[in-house]
Amino acid sequence: MRSVVPWVLLFALALLMSFQDIRTFDYWWHLRTGDLIAATGEVPKVDIFTYTVPGNRWIDIHWLHQLGLHALYALGGHAAVVVGKGVVMCALLGILAGAGGRWRRPLISVVPLALMLLVSADRIMPRPELPTFLCLAGVLVLLDRYQRKPDAWVYAVIPIQMIWVNVHGLFAVGIAVCGIHLVAEAIRPLISPEHSLRRDRVITLAIVTALAALASLANPNGLDGALYPVQQLGMIGPPEERGIFGSVIAELTPPLAGETPFLGPMGWLFGALAALSFAAMVLNWRRIAGSDPLIWVAFLYLALSAQRNVALFAIAAAPIATRNLNEWLDARSFPGARHLGVAWRWAATALVSAALLVCSVGAVNGELYLRGGLARHFGFGVMDVFYPRGAAEWIARERPPGPILHHMADGGYLIWRLYPDYPVMVDGRLEVFGPDRFIELQVPGLARFRALDEEYHFGTVLIHYSLIPSADLIWWLYLNTNWQLSYLDDVAVVFTRVPEGAPPGDSVDLDAPDVFPPLDGEGAVDRMQRFARTNFWMSMHRWKRALALWEETRERYPDLEQGPIIHAMLLDRNGFSAASEAILRELLAERPDDPELLANVGDLRLAAGDLDAARELYESALTLDPNSVHALTRRAQVAESDGDPLLAADLYLRVTGLAHPASPMAITARSRLLAISGGSAP
Repeated sequence: MRSVVPWVLLFALALLMSFQDIRTFDYWWHLRTGDLIAATGEVPKVDIFTYTVPGNRWIDIHWLHQLGLHALYALGGHAAVVVGKGVVMCALLGILAGAGGRWRRPLISVVPLALMLLVSADRIMPRPELPTFLCLAGVLVLLDRYQRKPDAWVYAVIPIQMIWVNVHGLFAVGIAVCGIHLVAEAIRPLISPEHSLRRDRVITLAIVTALAALASLANPNGLDGALYPVQQLGMIGPPEERGIFGSVIAELTPPLAGETPFLGPMGWLFGALAALSFAAMVLNWRRIAGSDPLIWVAFLYLALSAQRNVALFAIAAAPIATRNLNEWLDARSFPGARHLGVAWRWAATALVSAALLVCSVGAVNGELYLRGGLARHFGFGVMDVFYPRGAAEWIARERPPGPILHHMADGGYLIWRLYPDYPVMVDGRLEVFGPDRFIELQVPGLARFRALDEEYHFGTVLIHYSLIPSADLIWWLYLNTNWQLSYLDDVAVVFTRVPEGAPPGDSVDLDAPDVFPPLDGEGAVDRMQRFARTNFWMSMHRWKRALALWEETRERYPDLEQGPIIHAMLLDRNGFSAASEAILRELLAERPDDPELLANVGDLRLAAGDLDAARELYESALTLDPNSVHALTRRAQVAESDGDPLLAADLYLRVTGLAHPASPMAITARSRLLAISGGSAP
């Protein structure tokens, strides 16, 4: 019983963490592509979804995953896809559970695997990397088995690679793992002179590695598909060598660098698993397999290069920890250990079981994800707040003129709902667009919108305001007589172009009491809806409505991190400057060394026209954090107001080197640099 309970709770946790509403932008275009492949029997080779890059080369390396999504969706809709996630994660645990485990020591396996689940929480999504987890685990276990029992089973790596090359671009990791085992076997006599070279094993591993590489050609795109991972290497290299995608896409940025460091609870769990697996190798250094430290270092490098690779490290590190800890314990004995061990094991089992239960409850009520800074919701459907479902339904029903301007994050959903009637502008298939065109198609502000509108003459504009800061663009479109606000909900707004010479049609009445439905939810979704509505009312300069809603929100959720700052700003906008100042003084007294807080307060002073106070606050923030993109950008704006273009240009130049190229701050900095230099790039 003591051995079974932790395992049952571990698999239950895996299921509960998988049974979360779908929240990934790429899911939709994968699903639509799977439908097309099933209907036509062909894998697309060129872009068919956009009006911006139609006919561009598209290496769809994910076609087998897309067919799997299609089959699941046809079987039971989104619920079947969610259940499929649970099956994959349980299969992953089942594969890794046999890697060096001992039935009499269940916790030595359960604890590392539980850490693996928690570290991977953000990646348990119906994306192609989910089957990658299974393929990676299969390759790792087969090669580990070969070290202990050299037989023909190692050749099972080849069919795994043939599947892997047709589901995800990280299939090259499997080839690399084979190569690492080959190197470890070849240098074994150099590290341990008492061991002779096992030529038969070196030859077998060389054959397996070569066949795994050749298996990469077994895809519809042939050599192009086999070389697909090469373009991804540039996305996760050193910062100075990264391409645009490696700097712009959040999951491709290093977890310990940039504007959002990986320092929350998930980061601590990652550190715990890294420390546990490293300590296990150190303790077992006399018996350690030569491939373990090489695998550990290689996957740690991948994890520190890109956030999405953290899960890959967890999958590799968990069996390393289990195997080495068990081998170390097998070789040790203590007087009276058996008697003392029984009591210790019962206590440890109770503690680990309680922790797994707490995590399971957290997976259901959302607290597990909120503590890690993630937005998830337990369920078997779709997390609606992340997709412009209402706006897309309105477009499908009302048939406004195209083309549609939208953000990249919405491209996948629009492909699913509106293709082929409305081609999209941009979506998550990065390689189809290329870095330069991809950046050109980002719409963070009014200046970029005008440039794109001149090129494409949009008929409809869909702004996902709950996800993308777009206040200036929304306000400009609302005031512009050539556009009318045609649709509004808690996620997005739709503006349609008024035909030249025609009177405006019916637009959304913002003063209607039922313009938004009542808010009666709770948890992460309710918080996101309240943030979104407040931001919308701020975009429309409806300061009283924004203040009333935010005060209600703060009463319901008093611990919101940005609650006081937003409250102070809205009070100031509504003329309650004394109350706003009181909140700010209290915040600064509590956190005088918080650079982001100082910059936020500086924004309030800047908006109020108090340049001296704003300047002092931004400089204080930069003293604490010289690389604060927020403070640098605002301090540059103050320098421009002070009539100091040289200082402003220097600060803007620093912003362009620190911020993501497609972020609003970077785009603002580049446009101001052009303006300061008279239209020529500095």
